[in-house]
Amino acid sequence: MKLRSQIEDKYKWDLELFKTDEEIEKVFAYIEKLTKVLPTYSGKFGDKQKLYEYLFKYKKEENAIEKLQYYIFNTISEDNSNTQILKLSTRLTNALSKYRQATAFVMPQLYELKDEYLRSLLEDKKFSEYNNFFRDIIKFKPHKIDEKTNDVIAKLNKSFNENSDIYDIITDSELTFEDALDGKGKAHKIDNASYVECVSSLDRVLRKNAYLSMYNGYKKFNKTFASLLLGDMESDFDFCKLRHYKSQLEQSLTKKDIPKAVFDKNIAEINKNLNVLQNFVKTAAKKSGLKDFAIYDLYEDKKIGGKISVEKAQQIVLSALAPLGSEYIEKVKLKLNDKSIDYMPNKNKANGGYSTHVYGAKPIILMNWTFDYDSVSTLAHEMGHCINSVYFMSAQPEQKADVIIPLAEIASTVNEILLSVYMINTCKPKDKEYYLFQLLDRFNSTVFSQTLYTEWEVFVHTSVENETPITYDDLNNKYHDLLKKYYANSLVIPDCAKYHWSRVPHFYRPYYVYSYSTGMITAIAIVSKLLKDKAYSKKYIEFLKNGTNKSFMEILKYIDIDLTTDEPFEIAFNFIKEKLNEYKNC
Repeated sequence: MKLRSQIEDKYKWDLELFKTDEEIEKVFAYIEKLTKVLPTYSGKFGDKQKLYEYLFKYKKEENAIEKLQYYIFNTISEDNSNTQILKLSTRLTNALSKYRQATAFVMPQLYELKDEYLRSLLEDKKFSEYNNFFRDIIKFKPHKIDEKTNDVIAKLNKSFNENSDIYDIITDSELTFEDALDGKGKAHKIDNASYVECVSSLDRVLRKNAYLSMYNGYKKFNKTFASLLLGDMESDFDFCKLRHYKSQLEQSLTKKDIPKAVFDKNIAEINKNLNVLQNFVKTAAKKSGLKDFAIYDLYEDKKIGGKISVEKAQQIVLSALAPLGSEYIEKVKLKLNDKSIDYMPNKNKANGGYSTHVYGAKPIILMNWTFDYDSVSTLAHEMGHCINSVYFMSAQPEQKADVIIPLAEIASTVNEILLSVYMINTCKPKDKEYYLFQLLDRFNSTVFSQTLYTEWEVFVHTSVENETPITYDDLNNKYHDLLKKYYANSLVIPDCAKYHWSRVPHFYRPYYVYSYSTGMITAIAIVSKLLKDKAYSKKYIEFLKNGTNKSFMEILKYIDIDLTTDEPFEIAFNFIKEKLNEYKNC
């Protein structure tokens, strides 16, 4: 693999931040100053002038700290062997630890302010940038933590992530897998990087052996992974109780201002439509000609065509996103030309892809280009996140220039679906089956699989919260039961599939995965409306501009979607059923 220095500049991003050591030292000076000055505001938030001074004179300087965090994170992502940046990261972590301890008083004291005073701040135009912040303080008052407890939490912050850190160490460094033999008896090394290539091989023997190697590998640490996750969930629930929440689910939904009806509706509707998943798998099995079609056969990737260059992919993405309107397309063109994207893999670069942003800097995209359709799809997906950031950072003040995960997933998935529709409609007839399968399989992995994960997560959290004794066997058996429920008799499920839950790091972020499903359902509903009505793109852009300006449900109203009703689910499943029929007839 090439070194970073060997990658052409046109394929590398320019973060445009901290070009000199002096600029970095200035941020550390900010942190030192804030650590000393901000504690002097303790006990003074009842004075509007002092509160205004704290928020608008000093707290604003936190943006410089966030930019340095952003710079360090992305620079490490491009090359984690950069020892100078690694040292800088450690130095920043230590400085911020002192800063957090020095400001641990802030939220507890804000929660002590009287509701009448907080409501007066909501009506004061000087504080309009913070009106959501103060509304949240009123809303979360019943869940406040006293100042002494908050100070202890700040001091022990690092230890709270210990279980997930241990999990990462094991999966990144200590977990090993048996080599997988292919149909010719050749051995293939299996690790988390090579697994995807082997399990998607056209060689069925290799697919099967790679799959068995992966999950039998996770089996070796089954008891350890169960202990780590259950311990993490138990400590999470302890903190929930400290904040007066009845469950982890209540805390998660309350923080995002998402009604439980949205969560429940998603699970109910997906369960009602499991026959769509089973029909898709049965169709894929019939097309394969295999009588014992197994779960690993779904991963087969019959790649088509030649290599796809970055330049060709850019043109494809621009054409595919045309239904979003000329204004959106102009913003995409800008991002394709302002060195916001780091395309090529290099030694010591982070795997996968992501888009990230910080207020006052350009949003960026990291990729690892593989010259195939997956890379084109990833570019479209991450561009969705990126343009969403462009819109809300230009339309909202800093305190509202962000987006909660369930809404962020909508923006990225809309682009993926538009790309799929474009490829299906413009490809050569012989390639249509491939693109239809890619779309249907993506729906499977995003809607059905993530909802399966969610049901498993509900079971585990509920068991922990009800103090129901639970062991690694219960985790394995519940996961296996859900696989059988979702897939019924449509394919063969190897026994080692029951260990798959331990390969999902998202479970260390409680109730995170369901948002992928709601995001896909909403995205398909949006695309369906876009393709029927060009004017709908204006509503969609207003949706992207909102950031956290309004609540989850209020922002969805901009695009005429209510996830507590049947409509978005009916639109999404009708769309998928139509594509499934096309796939059957290919």
